[in-house]
Amino acid sequence: MLPFDFRILSFLLSEKTIHLQPKENETNQTNHIMKKYLCIFAALAGLFTVTAAYGSSAPEDYAAKVDKSKQARILITTDLEVDDMNGLLLSLIYSDQYDLTGIVWTAGMFHFSGDGGLHTLGEITPNFRAQSTHCEHRVKGTADLTDLRPVDPTWLGRVLDYYEADYAKVSKNNPNYPTPEYLRSITKVGNIEFEGDYRFETEGSRLIYDRIMDDDPRPLIIQHWGGINTTVRALYSIYEKYHGTPQWDSVLKKVTDKVRISGNGEDNCRADSKIDEMFPGLKNADRIGGFFNYGTFFSAGKDPQRAAAPELQPYMHAPWNLEAYKYGHGKLTGEIWLMAEGRAIYGEPLIYNFGLIDYIDWAQAAEQGWAAEGLKSFKRVDYEPFSWGFCQFGCASFINIGLRPDVQNRDNHYTAVMWEELAARADWAICDPSDCNHAPIVDGGQLDFTAAPGKKVNLSASAKDPDGDRLITKWYSPTGAQVSAADGWKTTVTVPSDAKSGDKVVVNLEVRDDAERPMTRFAQYVITVK
Repeated sequence: MLPFDFRILSFLLSEKTIHLQPKENETNQTNHIMKKYLCIFAALAGLFTVTAAYGSSAPEDYAAKVDKSKQARILITTDLEVDDMNGLLLSLIYSDQYDLTGIVWTAGMFHFSGDGGLHTLGEITPNFRAQSTHCEHRVKGTADLTDLRPVDPTWLGRVLDYYEADYAKVSKNNPNYPTPEYLRSITKVGNIEFEGDYRFETEGSRLIYDRIMDDDPRPLIIQHWGGINTTVRALYSIYEKYHGTPQWDSVLKKVTDKVRISGNGEDNCRADSKIDEMFPGLKNADRIGGFFNYGTFFSAGKDPQRAAAPELQPYMHAPWNLEAYKYGHGKLTGEIWLMAEGRAIYGEPLIYNFGLIDYIDWAQAAEQGWAAEGLKSFKRVDYEPFSWGFCQFGCASFINIGLRPDVQNRDNHYTAVMWEELAARADWAICDPSDCNHAPIVDGGQLDFTAAPGKKVNLSASAKDPDGDRLITKWYSPTGAQVSAADGWKTTVTVPSDAKSGDKVVVNLEVRDDAERPMTRFAQYVITVK
């Protein structure tokens, strides 16, 4: 997927958000840390299993059991570049939060596997977007490519094995994770031979076909982290089967009512295939109001023009990455790719082998024929070893921490909250519930109000912590309204006197537990001005 359609997930911790443990809690905190290290030692050495502390508690005591059919229905297609690898790992780590209905390996302009040398890219896809030229003189030009940076064909299977290894513990900590057997049943190989290639049906295209044509009424959000060609093949198969039949009108309505295309993919396949003419009314996914702060591709690097906010930089590097989730935790978090960590990425030339190198040099990639000529003006950016580098995480906006999808919540603070959450979740893979942390459960009560300018609105909420931790509350307005707290669970908000009819005043109640690896939940209120 790199180097163009990438976004760096930089939901990172700021220094002041780590050290919130009050002095009077140091004894309890020390006991909690000792229990945590005992649990980690047991998980790593296999010497014993902690069971008695779990007692008769059920997973629902730590996280409420949800109806997965009420969650967002997401199908991921991916070219499995390193940013997608990290994104897919995060998608599995957070898969309690949405209904993952498909994982399909596909091709794109940066990665395709070829057909064993029988054809070239130009023969199969004349209108290609790939911009690799001679690839260190391996071919005369882009059209002559028989493959391009093919990805590891075993990676998806191994990652599902890692998920299964983690599942025994994480499912105790949260009952809403899909089973390993289910994930294996929805993981398929799609159209991977060439960019924009939709000539043949594949297991991946048939899975997409089945998901479109099933009786589930929810929107099907098909994400394209690579090319769109496998989705196009599925739609083509539907068209070929039903167009011109008495069922066509109802099938067309079903497709256009259900399918939501997220991203047009890294190929020209959507336009070339004419699927929008074949399926008039085909919809793109709605813009989703997420709370993750996506930095630039170089956000962890040393280029000040492309760097993330200074308060986030320390937490995009070692030692935090290594201690919080990379080593000594679950199999999935241990698989996350960091810069220059010592692992080679299958199929990549050295210039793109970010697990081995500590720099990004698009200009050199262009000189070597691995990238577009236009990248020759890009300056090299250096990283420190074990820095966070890349992530395409399309499921991020579906994670529910109490922030509303109808409010734009993009701030470094939410970024920090989510890095804290990742560190807490990393413990779920190695600890029983009594030895790790879980999110507070917040009841915000009434969340929507109307009020005239200058009027006061009373808000109240309640919360409980499944671990019995002390809860720290904070009321504030991201839109700048005056907030005065009467006590931890109530506040009064004054609508600005100059507010206009239809304006929205947003107020947050932030609830954070007092734990070694804290987790935060919100109640978010919206006051509409009369």
